[in-house]
Amino acid sequence: MKVQVNETESATIIKLEGEMMLGYEANDFHEAIQLSVEKKKKDIVIDLCEVKFISSWGIGILIHGYTTATNEGISFKLACVPANIKETFTKIKVDKIFQQYANVAEALKE
Repeated sequence: MKVQVNETESATIIKLEGEMMLGYEANDFHEAIQLSVEKKKKDIVIDLCEVKFISSWGIGILIHGYTTATNEGISFKLACVPANIKETFTKIKVDKIFQQYANVAEALKE
């Protein structure tokens, strides 16, 4: 899994690329979220367009990122969540936790 971080004036965009988010591969993602929170921008947007599968570890990192960001007054948004991952979120009842948008541009407008 590749983690790419881009910044705008008010947001950090973390794009994940790869087939899966599993185990140790998720460490880079976790670190990217932590660094983004420390920068104190208005929004953190997680771009999931290229993710085909997410493990419980990856979901845990998303929940931790959401909690950490919101505790600091930062919006934590998901963009382009694939249907199978949305279904997983619904099954484990975390779908209502995350603000979800069709794409990064839409997430940045809000």
